[in-house]
Amino acid sequence: MGLARHPDRPSSPTMVSMTLTVGVVTASQVTAVRPPDGLMLALALAVLISAAGALAIGWHAAGSAAALAIATFLAVLPWISLAPGLPDRLRLALIATAPLVVAATAEVALLWRATRRRLSPMVIGLAGTATVVHFLGYDPFEHPACGQVCARVPAVLAPVLDTRSAVGLASVLTVAAAAASVVAVVRGPRVRLLTGATVLAAAALSGLVFLRWLGFDAERPQVWVWPLEPFAVAIVGAAAVGLHLRIVRIRGGVERLADTLSPGSVLSGPVVGVHFAADHSWLDIRGVEVRIDPPTARTLLLYDGQTPIVRLVLADRVEPGNVMAGLAPAALLALRNAHLNAVLQARLAEVRASQRRVVAASDAERHRIERDLHDGAQQRLVGAGFQLQVARSVPDHEAAERIESAARKVREALAQLRGLAHGIFPGVLIDEGLGPALRDLVASSDVPARLELRMTDEPAPDVAMAAYAMVVGVLGGVVEPTARTTAEIVVRQEAGVLTAQVRLDPGGAVVRRPDLIPVADRIGAVGGDLVVDGDEFQAVIPCG
Repeated sequence: MGLARHPDRPSSPTMVSMTLTVGVVTASQVTAVRPPDGLMLALALAVLISAAGALAIGWHAAGSAAALAIATFLAVLPWISLAPGLPDRLRLALIATAPLVVAATAEVALLWRATRRRLSPMVIGLAGTATVVHFLGYDPFEHPACGQVCARVPAVLAPVLDTRSAVGLASVLTVAAAAASVVAVVRGPRVRLLTGATVLAAAALSGLVFLRWLGFDAERPQVWVWPLEPFAVAIVGAAAVGLHLRIVRIRGGVERLADTLSPGSVLSGPVVGVHFAADHSWLDIRGVEVRIDPPTARTLLLYDGQTPIVRLVLADRVEPGNVMAGLAPAALLALRNAHLNAVLQARLAEVRASQRRVVAASDAERHRIERDLHDGAQQRLVGAGFQLQVARSVPDHEAAERIESAARKVREALAQLRGLAHGIFPGVLIDEGLGPALRDLVASSDVPARLELRMTDEPAPDVAMAAYAMVVGVLGGVVEPTARTTAEIVVRQEAGVLTAQVRLDPGGAVVRRPDLIPVADRIGAVGGDLVVDGDEFQAVIPCG
């Protein structure tokens, strides 16, 4: 199948390890200004959650894992500015990277299982501009609520913007970037859990920016002055872990589906139906055409190149993206094999339907000929015989002998004509069933035969006609039976299958190999098989 599969291993272990390392180092180096009690512990927990999320979705989407790792890294950079010994200008640069967290967080959802990298230029541009404005226009000495770098660092944009205006402009750009990220995520291919977490994180980052702006003139630093971005990223990280667990559960359900995929299986779990493409229609597992299409929102199409070949019908509240992520190569191969089997079953059903139509047309033509013979030639022979009976009453000895000879020939011709009119299927087969018809056949056959019947129910007429035709064809192949010629006929019915078996012992008789092609067609038309092994013939016909 033409599906891009990610290898079953995390895609960005180096980035995740780097994130964890930065988080730990940051926590150990914060000594310049002491944050509120408990904040550092919560920060470490948030970083671990984000790193776990990046590691988890690395099994499914390399781009999303890298974006989450970068977002976590960017979120902890402002905390590194608290470390002693850093140049003030570097501290400002680290603080200014906070708006970039918005862009990186949005890319986690945008890059989820994307066939092409779908970076959002608007989000990245707004966040990058906010970072530049904050870096070039922020002077910590002019910030009354300064909580990190409280030093005199002249702003490059001071002749144009004061610190308050620069922070305000950077805040507006950051909120605009968050809004653009929400729009981009919602408009793209959505996975509810990851999309909801990304929107919530964007709202949290916007709220932080807004609160910092409101508290710009505060006399004492408030808690939101500290870089709380790691907690917003942790929301996406937790969603990534939950999404990974959900995909693992769905993968288990899909693998069970692949293991039990058969015409008699009852589907449950995330996938409640499987349809296979064939000649502008959809087939179910048994190869039967699906007449009612399921809602498009609950289906997932799998393609071979540009051609859809499998349609999965999903249970309620199951997202197609999660099922796609849970499709392992073994499950894809099982679905591919099931598609081939369903198409084969459909082709076989078409062949059998064609055979039934041919047999039905042949039977209809035979009935027409029988009717014409009965109503035409047979009635005229009966009339001629009656007239000969009348003529025989005339007292003329020589004429009477000739009339008697003619009457005898008429009776012989009438008997042959009646047999021809009945064909190979006598009326008793239709009126009384297969058992009585076979008993009459054995009684009138020139081949001594032993008949054994083990039937629980009378089979359908088409099944009975197929079995009877096989027995007649085999016995009819014995041209000149001898005293040692015998046949054994066994008809048994069990487990919804009728088996008619004829074992022929020629005993020196002349046996003409019968033409069983019409018989095989008749048996195949009802879904059965004819097996010939030397002088043993067997018809196996389903009759359930």
